[in-house]
Amino acid sequence: MEAYGIWIIAGVIVLIVELLVPTFFLLWVAAGCFVGAIVAAVLPGVAWAPWAAFVGSTAVLLYLGGPLTRRLQKQRLTPSNVDAIIGKEGVVLETIDPIENTGRIRINADEWRARADEYIERGARVCVLSVEGATLVVTEWDRGDAYPTECGD
Repeated sequence: MEAYGIWIIAGVIVLIVELLVPTFFLLWVAAGCFVGAIVAAVLPGVAWAPWAAFVGSTAVLLYLGGPLTRRLQKQRLTPSNVDAIIGKEGVVLETIDPIENTGRIRINADEWRARADEYIERGARVCVLSVEGATLVVTEWDRGDAYPTECGD
């Protein structure tokens, strides 16, 4: 068997392993095998040339492909459960009093215990800043205010 055939078989085997272990690392190694196969076909009498092409191309592809693979593997996190409430608008059901530590708000159909740094009357609109346990930290918000969160979107 010719040397370029061995390089092609090695590249295909590495690609199959890459499919079983999706890391994108072996993709560049397989590409290096195919470059080695091309060099082996072009320069059949030079035994070290395919190895040099394999090592060089694999190193370059790993270096250049690293940022691409990190971008492809990065998970996009979507807020869920209680984290999805942050930035939402609610209505005060029970007056929020920071001294008495009282207050309840409604967001959509759910009622939550709430606290704030200020006294907020019943019926006022609030924006959820954060979640601490089962309590929402809110601030008063009016649709006319330019508030830098998602409230009112």
